[in-house]
Amino acid sequence: MLPGMSLPIFMRSLLPTDTWVRLLLAPALVFMAAGMDRNYQTDLWHHLARGRVIVTEGRLLDEDRFTYTVHGQPFQDVNWLTQIGLYHLEQLGGLPLLQTVNAVLLTVMMLALVGLAWHRAGSLLAAMTVGLITFLGLWQQMVLVRPQTISFLLFVVLYAVLELAGERRWLLLFAPFVVALWANIHGAFPIALVLIGCYWLAAVWDAWKEHGWRLWRDRATIALTLCLLAALLATLANPYTWHIYEYVALTSGRASGRKIDEWLPPGLDQLVGKVWVLSLVGLIVLLVLPGRRPTARETILILVFLPVACGSVRMVAWWLLILAPLAASLLADRWPRLRDVEPVEPSVGAGVVVGLLLAGMVFCLPWLEQYNPVLTKLRTTHRVEYDLEHLAQELRHHHPSGRIFTRFEWSEYLTWTLGPEYLVFMDGRIEIIPDRAWSEYTAVTRGRTDWEKILDHYEVNYLLIDQGPYHAELRLALDTARDRWKAGESAGPITLWTRKPPR
Repeated sequence: MLPGMSLPIFMRSLLPTDTWVRLLLAPALVFMAAGMDRNYQTDLWHHLARGRVIVTEGRLLDEDRFTYTVHGQPFQDVNWLTQIGLYHLEQLGGLPLLQTVNAVLLTVMMLALVGLAWHRAGSLLAAMTVGLITFLGLWQQMVLVRPQTISFLLFVVLYAVLELAGERRWLLLFAPFVVALWANIHGAFPIALVLIGCYWLAAVWDAWKEHGWRLWRDRATIALTLCLLAALLATLANPYTWHIYEYVALTSGRASGRKIDEWLPPGLDQLVGKVWVLSLVGLIVLLVLPGRRPTARETILILVFLPVACGSVRMVAWWLLILAPLAASLLADRWPRLRDVEPVEPSVGAGVVVGLLLAGMVFCLPWLEQYNPVLTKLRTTHRVEYDLEHLAQELRHHHPSGRIFTRFEWSEYLTWTLGPEYLVFMDGRIEIIPDRAWSEYTAVTRGRTDWEKILDHYEVNYLLIDQGPYHAELRLALDTARDRWKAGESAGPITLWTRKPPR
């Protein structure tokens, strides 16, 4: 177009508005981050291996098949439904399809969260702001393909149901069904009861102020009481009934005790820790500024979810998700200019931004990674899985079976590509690994004086050694044992060591 010319009215009406940009910005960034990530998928592979067994055998896999330390150990596979879905997706389109579906689910989750914040605040600008902060806080957890992705989506759906039920109480009927599905998807389902319980406590408080102890007069309290009881019963609609809570307690307790990174308190050395501190400081500032005071519901949500986030990186996600609509509402209250007042006109600038966002999402699809300038110029498209697969083929070529010791994260992929013919020391199911085996894993990893005795006890044939700092001490120990172990094929940062036959 020449300067001074304007678009015809009918063409301008087809252009997006700034509303589109504010609504799509955070979800589009989520899709691009999840679709473009090429880091190692730590939890995905053992879920795929178990999904394969469930589908091929037509029954739940309630015992360990893939390790030699706890082989045959019974356990509760609460992720069984997700594992079936992941396996079928992998068969249809491999890792690219899995990563794309993961990105789509997260994008829908973020779109719903921004929409809920918009509903609460009456300001799309405020909703966009909190959406971007939430995106940064969840970045490191979102890029992994695992059942927790669906937990994020179900949490936001349940949050929206509870929030909108204040105007349409019949929406509470959906809550138990969401919880029942969640209990067969991922072990984070108890957080749903916590969320419903917060709304129930707030209703009880408001009813007590109005009716005293005659709480039965308040319909909202009665509805939420029935909803909470129905949700609690819905968690039992799983193959393990109430025993599923034993799994939750065992997993969280062992993961915390063994210093697994995402179960440790958030620190400033991680992006999620920085965003968590930023969210806390921002909330304090909003509460100090003049304006409306938080409602009983908002206060209860803060008091319940903040201590949970203080104890574990993994729990920061729920804090950020719960805070987003609340913070957007407080933000719009403190700065009324942020509220949506006048309708926004379509513009060429908004059309260009929306077009760039959509183009970025398309080029972040795994199938188009060779055309993505960010991946091809600034980041590598190489995956650790490619190196593990190369060494797995080497093992398959020479021996039909064996026992491997390596990083337990890498054991996940070996479980998928070599199991059950090749067994590993342990994989991601750390809840079934006893303290003794965990101690032995640590001893070998650090090259302790008895490292070789432990490997002899388990008749380990192969080692996949990290050339980085993780196995630095074990590499030094192997250098003194070259008469018994032989370094072989290498791929990327991984070297295959083979036990020499005895003389």
